[in-house]
Amino acid sequence: MSFEEEELERIKTMMCEIPQFDNLAPAEIDILSRLVIRRKINKGSVLTKEGSAGDTLFYILDGMIEVEKESLDGKHKALAQFGKGATLGEMGLIDNAPRSATSTAISDLEILSLSRDNFEKLVTDHPRTGVKILKNIARSLAVRLRFTSGRFADVFR
Repeated sequence: MSFEEEELERIKTMMCEIPQFDNLAPAEIDILSRLVIRRKINKGSVLTKEGSAGDTLFYILDGMIEVEKESLDGKHKALAQFGKGATLGEMGLIDNAPRSATSTAISDLEILSLSRDNFEKLVTDHPRTGVKILKNIARSLAVRLRFTSGRFADVFR
C-alpha cells in the first residue's frame, strides 16, 4: 500500500469518529476523504484570524482550540473552546466574508480541512453528499446560534 493510500485509510478511520459524518455512507466517506487534508497544528498556533479571508472548514480530530473575538474597545474576549468532533469555520465555507473570530490552538491539534473549492467540487460532482454536508453545517450553526442567543438573553436579565 502506498503512502497516499495509507493516508486515505487513516483519514477515513478518523472521519468515522466525527459526529458530523455519522449520516454518511461508506462510499460518501470515501468521496469526502479525497477532498479533505489532514494537518497537525502546534499549540499556540493561530488557525483563523478575525478579519482575514476565510474559505476553509475545519474538523477537529484531536486537541482543543479557543475562539476569541475583539470587542469594541479592542480587547479580546474568549467565546468558546472546542475539542474533538467540533467544527470551525463553517461560515467561511459558505460566504465570502472575512473571518468573524480568531481561533488559537490551546493544545496540539489534529484537524481535517475542507476548502471552499473542494466543497464546491463535492456539491457539483456528488450533490447528495454535498447536501448532507451542508445540512450538517446548518445544524452546527443552529446549535451555536441557540447557545449564543441564550447567553445574549442572560446578559439583559
